[in-house]
Amino acid sequence: MFAIYTTLAQISAAAPTGSPSTASVVVVGFLFVLIVLALLAAVTSMTGAFFIKQAARDAAKAAEAAQKAVEANLKSSGSADAGSTTVAIASAASSDDTEDPAILAVVAAAVHTVIGDRPHRVVSVQSTGPGWAQEGRRQIFSSHRVR
Repeated sequence: MFAIYTTLAQISAAAPTGSPSTASVVVVGFLFVLIVLALLAAVTSMTGAFFIKQAARDAAKAAEAAQKAVEANLKSSGSADAGSTTVAIASAASSDDTEDPAILAVVAAAVHTVIGDRPHRVVSVQSTGPGWAQEGRRQIFSSHRVR
């Protein structure tokens, strides 16, 4: 134990006597914090860019799958007989007349799950209006006590 104190005393005696000023310690600490924050921002940006690219790839795959499902529905409806079931579903939000292929694929998959192997065709997917917003407002208003 005494040897440790002797060693520390010798090391501290060999150290330069001029200790750093408070200002230099503050400046070095501030620069260290800025560098670490810049590295964290860079890592976060790269991670975000990775996930954005991944989401774009997934969206492209979903659009391709939806296009294939639509083409398969059109081919099967063209070869089906007059007794085929036609399903018109009004569920997805679409203010202009462009239909989202991913939503169309989901609706076609849901219809196939319910109907099974019977021939069917999804004619259109359109919005029915602001039903969800109205239901949310109704729930909020009904939860309040009227005075």
